Amino acid sequence: MATPKQLVEKIAELTGVPLGTVILHDRNLLTAGLRSEGQRGRGKSVVTYQDAANLLIAVAGSRNVKDSPATVRVYAPLVADRPLDFGEEVRGKTFGDALAALLEAVPADRRSYNNPEHGSVDVWLFGPNPEARIIWKVGDRSDTIEYRKSYKRGEGRLFADLEFIAKFTQVTIGHVGEMVRGDTDAKS
Repeated sequence: MATPKQLVEKIAELTGVPLGTVILHDRNLLTAGLRSEGQRGRGKSVVTYQDAANLLIAVAGSRNVKDSPATVRVYAPLVADRPLDFGEEVRGKTFGDALAALLEAVPADRRSYNNPEHGSVDVWLFGPNPEARIIWKVGDRSDTIEYRKSYKRGEGRLFADLEFIAKFTQVTIGHVGEMVRGDTDAKS
């Protein structure tokens, strides 16, 4: 199981975002109750797959570090056009749950993702109108799942001629997921 410090360091390393910036994102999420609180005393603090998903959403989707909690609160509950299907288990009705499920599933099936021609996952975040997309492929199976906000009657999308896009792949998902799982063979 990974500690918060290990999670922050790994996400900074894999995304290329400065360590100090990822530390601030993590601190903001902790303060807002969007990351598990560490244990006091001699207990070792550990993070969950949802903690890792929230930090990835904050790092990839926040235009400003101070906006980390708001970014997670907007992107994590985005609704899927259909959930992720893991055979016996269906997850990912929301973007936050889908990302946590991928962090758990991809490392467990490491061989399928060794060769991007055989297995790949691309995670996209779009803004300022919050949307996300997960495109996955394993062997001859593939799918694209869209995550959007469900608008209330009379509420509409913000007009914005500028769009920002953030993307990360099975590389980040696999390494972070292995670390959260506690895989001592996880490569740096």
